[in-house]
Amino acid sequence: MEAIRNILINKIGLKEEHYPDLKKVLTKVHFKKKEFLIKEGKTCSFIGFLEIGALRSYILKDGNEFNIDFYLPGSLVSSYTSFLTQTPSIGYIQTLSESEVYILNQSDYNKLIKLNPEYNKLGKFISDSLFLKKCKRETSLLMDSASDRYKFLLGLYPHIEQIVPQYHIASYLGIKPESLSRMKSLTYINEKKHTSK
Repeated sequence: MEAIRNILINKIGLKEEHYPDLKKVLTKVHFKKKEFLIKEGKTCSFIGFLEIGALRSYILKDGNEFNIDFYLPGSLVSSYTSFLTQTPSIGYIQTLSESEVYILNQSDYNKLIKLNPEYNKLGKFISDSLFLKKCKRETSLLMDSASDRYKFLLGLYPHIEQIVPQYHIASYLGIKPESLSRMKSLTYINEKKHTSK
């Protein structure tokens, strides 16, 4: 909960007095490994704040899974287009490990904004954060090589390789697991050559 308080006060600019209202409507939910927060075809009615664990979001196409995002502690979690439009989600959000998520339901979110317009700052922070993350991901996919996409991912989540299986990372990068292994080996060899000079 301290991480959420820090976001509210230090990043969003709300005051200490606003925190109890948010705390009151957040529900802590424990998820086992491989549980779903949302499935394709279901409408998303929440914004989550990941406290513990790791999640992934993915879409299914022709029976194959394509990872489109990862969530590590401190992340905002939502099928956000579905949340905004109240239409069915096109993808899934699934836990990669036991996880704890603080859930803010849409009805409570709307009540907060009615209670105090200052909570629009929270809405803007959520929208901006999720939008910018999506834009960076899409730009990286279009403009960067697989190696640069890998570096981008490590920049976002420095310890992701200790948490997320390699085949999920490869799917996110749009390459095969064996290609990721080769790329990591070449990176390691090049770094070793560079440091030995």
